[in-house]
Amino acid sequence: MPQATHSNVTYAIDRGVAHVEIDRAEKLNSLTREVFEDLVEVGLALKESTEVRAVVLSGRGRAFSAGLDFTEMARLADEGTATTAEADAETPTTAEVGAESSSATGSAVAVGERLGSARALAQKAVHVWSLIEVPVIAGIRGPALGGGMQIALGADIRIAGQDVQLSLMEIKWGIIPDMCGTQLLPRLVGPGMAKKLIATGEAIGAEEALRNGLVEEVTEDPVERALELAADFAGKSRSALVWAKKLVDLSYEADLATGLDAEQEALASLIGTDEQRQVVAERLARMAQKAKG
Repeated sequence: MPQATHSNVTYAIDRGVAHVEIDRAEKLNSLTREVFEDLVEVGLALKESTEVRAVVLSGRGRAFSAGLDFTEMARLADEGTATTAEADAETPTTAEVGAESSSATGSAVAVGERLGSARALAQKAVHVWSLIEVPVIAGIRGPALGGGMQIALGADIRIAGQDVQLSLMEIKWGIIPDMCGTQLLPRLVGPGMAKKLIATGEAIGAEEALRNGLVEEVTEDPVERALELAADFAGKSRSALVWAKKLVDLSYEADLATGLDAEQEALASLIGTDEQRQVVAERLARMAQKAKG
């Protein structure tokens, strides 16, 4: 299985599905600068792939990610950045830090050239998944805290296990979620609930997350389900998948007329292509086979 430069993120591509895993199970997939760099590296590689039709993002072991590792927090402090930390009482070996400073040239909060809309490294590790053309599905087991939850927010679809814990705890340390969280969370749960979750820092479980639209499904094995859903996507027209993701994302930033015009542009570019004719032929063949019993 290929590994990114720092060996903290692995990925494999099978029949159009890329499975990306944060690979620090012994540390509950806690986050460091190197993990962020690996996530960006893998995300950019998949962004350039025309083979991939769906992506699954998960953490190895029993956690999606329990937040920023204490080693990264110490690094930030040593560099003299203005930082505060968020620690989860049930996972004392991890913490979540949020701050952005142009002086933090070697840290997770380093600000550099833009990747899409993001400039800080940790933001890029979240934002890169929206730059991939095809759907990205997060399979979330166990804790997804602070930066871990924000990485999950960067996916298009989130599938949670029954044991999931989701929390943005930065407020408890006098800061705010700085990895795209303040911008992405309201799109899922609405502004009122987003403000409540951010302002309280409370952790919520799977059923509450489902009720509030933070996750799309709850299941016993979220990674297995994410891979199953990705395999279903991979059997569809890649061009149609790309347009579907693009058009839904456009709805957040464009007026209705622009969005409707884009729909027609998409339709015109899809109808009559070899790919679309093949999809139709395969579907008609399946329907005919089913009719025969």
